[in-house]
Amino acid sequence: MTKTIKELNTHYYLSIIVLAVLFLLVFFKAISFGTPFPVTTTAEMYAIGITLLAIPVALKLFADKIKKIPEGTEKNETVRCYRNAWLLRIYIVNTVTMGNIFLYAISRNNNFMWLAVISFIVYMFCKPSHQDLENIVQEDKNVE
Repeated sequence: MTKTIKELNTHYYLSIIVLAVLFLLVFFKAISFGTPFPVTTTAEMYAIGITLLAIPVALKLFADKIKKIPEGTEKNETVRCYRNAWLLRIYIVNTVTMGNIFLYAISRNNNFMWLAVISFIVYMFCKPSHQDLENIVQEDKNVE
């Protein structure tokens, strides 16, 4: 279990660091995609909608996948299910964050910057927890 949590922590911190560095490079105009072009209101609405929909879906999907681990599942299988559910959640959040950073980079529209900031706040709710994983494994053991 400790090995899995270390691996997930590596994914977690690496995701935050890479995306934060990319965001800061774009924010301070160290990376440029040429002349910014205006984004239509429709594109803005879809970006806002996708961001506001994907974040709770990712968090809820993780919780549902954890709840659906069959009772009496062996420890290794439970850890594998937790790992897969956690990776799915973090990469959904990564995709949304990356999309907002990219849209901000090509348009310089502050709405996308704020959506990226909101996406970074979501990472606080995604940190892998050794205690949670231990509790899930213990629940499966108690059922047997």
